Parts: sequence; C-alpha cells; structure tokens
Amino acid sequence: MTWLQSVTSSLLGTAVWLTAATAPVLAAAPAAPAKPAPATQAQAPQAAGVVFTPKTFTVHSKEFEGRVTIPVIRGLKDKAFEAKLNADLLKQAQTGLAEGQKAGKEDAAEAKKYGWEPRPHALDISYEVHQAGKLVSFSIQTYVYTGGAHGMTEVTYYTIDNQAKARTLKLADLFRPGYDYRSILNQLISQQIKAQTEADGYNPYSFESISDDQSFSFENGNLVIHFGQYEIAPYAVGMPSFTIPAHRFQNLLKPEILAALTGK
Repeated sequence: MTWLQSVTSSLLGTAVWLTAATAPVLAAAPAAPAKPAPATQAQAPQAAGVVFTPKTFTVHSKEFEGRVTIPVIRGLKDKAFEAKLNADLLKQAQTGLAEGQKAGKEDAAEAKKYGWEPRPHALDISYEVHQAGKLVSFSIQTYVYTGGAHGMTEVTYYTIDNQAKARTLKLADLFRPGYDYRSILNQLISQQIKAQTEADGYNPYSFESISDDQSFSFENGNLVIHFGQYEIAPYAVGMPSFTIPAHRFQNLLKPEILAALTGK
C-alpha cells in the first residue's frame, strides 16, 4: 500500500521550514476532528540490534497544523538499503508538510474570497514498531485533514527481511511457490466476516479477495491482514483487520521466512 496520494505526490521544488520537536503527541489543528494515533516508540530495539529513534518535525500556522514523527532506523545489515529507507521516509515527510502548507494557504485564500469559514488543514504522521522475530517490522500512520467532514487515515506496513541484501517483503513473498495461499486466506477472512456479521445482524463488507501486495503485519506470531478505509467497507467501519492464527498459515511459509519469523 502507498501513503495517501495527497501526501506523496511530488513537490520537490517546494521549500519547507521545519521546527524540530521531541514530544511524539499530536497537537491537533483547531478545526480538525480528533482521531486516534498509535504511540510512537522511542529507541525501540528490535531484531538483533535494529534500533528505531524518533525524528519529529512540526509546522504551525493559522492555515495548517503539522506534526510528523518518523523513525530513523539503524542496525540493518544492508547499509545501502538502510540509508535509502531512511531517506525515503524523510522525503515523504517533507513532501507531506510542504503539500499541507500549500493546500492550507490556497483554501484559506478561497475562504476569504468567498466569505466561507476557514478550516485549517492538518497532517499527522506517526509510527509504530512491531515484533516479528528476526524480521524488521513497523508501520507508518498518516492522517490528513483538508477541511471536510472528517480526515483520512492510511497506515503503511513495512516488513523487512534483514539480510546482507535486504528487501521489503510483500505478502506474496512469504509463501512457498505452488501454494494457493490467496484462496486459503480469502476463505479464512470470509469466515471471520460471516461470523462477525451474523453476530451484528448486518454486513457492511464488500470483500472479494486479497491482493499479492495486500497490507500485512505479524502480531504474537499470527498473521494480520489489513485493509484501508473504504477498501472493503464504508468509512464508519474504519480500517478492518483480520488475524490469521499461526497454525493456519505457517506450513505455507518459505522455510527462510518461517525461520526468521520464529527467531530460529
């Protein structure tokens, strides 16, 4: 999954003035609705010495409120991969702040021109570190408010195979060739949706199938499949996730992935 398109589109020529800060708690924009944010973890060690250190930027004006906390990752075996990953995370953060400031000023000018009530824009980016054995796992949460009825949140999940030649794993990379893992996971997710909707008395979902690059993470050895807002359900449902117990998928994993996940 990618970050919100409004955050990640190119604005490389825009200058951004950033104020360094240390507190990871969001200072919400006055007009932006409240939203939950995961706690950013300070210097969380993971996967044989890999360390995440928070780097925070803030921007404050009457048109825009931005707080970005991204991880600076150290300790990966592949130093070139590590440098590019950190550079990409920083670039996306700077781009998001630049775009937010630009859009906030443009909307404020429109509001003044037509006599509308101005609604400051807001951007909040935070991160969370996950435990996945010897794999390196974290997620980036991006919240954008542009003056509408509500903001939009997207979470991007990263699972990195920490080898001398590192790579970011897609869901399809986890499983042995020849196994129809999609059908198996689709069936398990459909069963969970059926049980949930029968208990609730209604079905808001429009789930058909996962994709080969479907968002995922690991939690307590279980596989968690994540969906974004509006991906398979209305906004009110949020960002659905489905936990697949370890015993239902581990025999499908590639041996090297299973070894890394279980820490063996």
